[in-house]
Amino acid sequence: MNAADWAIDNSITVQLEDMGETYTMPCPVYCIEHPEGVVLVDTGVSYEMKTDPENYGPHGSPHMSAFVDALEMDEDQQPAYQLADRGISPSEVDYVIMTHLHNDHAGTIDDFPDAEFLVQETELQYAFWPEPAQQIFYLLGDFGVLRSPKYSVTATHGAYDVFGDDSVVTIPTPGHTRGHQSVRVELDGRTVILSADVALQQSGYEKERPVSFNWSLSESVASIRKIRQEVKRRDAELVLHHERDHIDPLLGDGAAFS
Repeated sequence: MNAADWAIDNSITVQLEDMGETYTMPCPVYCIEHPEGVVLVDTGVSYEMKTDPENYGPHGSPHMSAFVDALEMDEDQQPAYQLADRGISPSEVDYVIMTHLHNDHAGTIDDFPDAEFLVQETELQYAFWPEPAQQIFYLLGDFGVLRSPKYSVTATHGAYDVFGDDSVVTIPTPGHTRGHQSVRVELDGRTVILSADVALQQSGYEKERPVSFNWSLSESVASIRKIRQEVKRRDAELVLHHERDHIDPLLGDGAAFS
């Protein structure tokens, strides 16, 4: 499900590539239906933040006012609404895997209060006190509710097997953020790796050119290589979160992995 389209300078997504050219990146959310439960991977972008950034969150997010005009989304694109169109209510979501807590991945966490949130502990810690270059991407209006006792949060360390059957497994891939993680999904005879923001576009993945604001460029390159090895070893299908050529074929009526 695509929660939004965000138009940005291409050189933000692939370091120093096509500077001045606009790239409109998708901001998808993934739903995994397993016999033992429903898993959501990330929660998209907040429509509330788009419409009123000044008052979004406990302290507001006025710095986002400069960016929301480039954010294209309708209220009905919020994941909870799109899930409802597929016959799944928010209360039926059992797990939400947060690849990380940037505002284009964590925007509607509070729509899923009954789910168990799976987040790397390092990401939870880092989100509340990131370096200045990353502060713009972490909004308390997104993830602050995870500190509430009303929310179930599992702070993970390393790989995490959600159902204990190797079908949905998180892969630590730090670099983009300190606690970034990807997700491996085993389907019937197929393996799909949802690599989140290991690289934002295919060219950045192939050239090992992560974006300049990443938490660690060296860790970013190491994680790209880790995912590349995983893809080769498992003959897996790779999905880069913001690569249009990867996401667009998955969208639309009936579009899905199986």
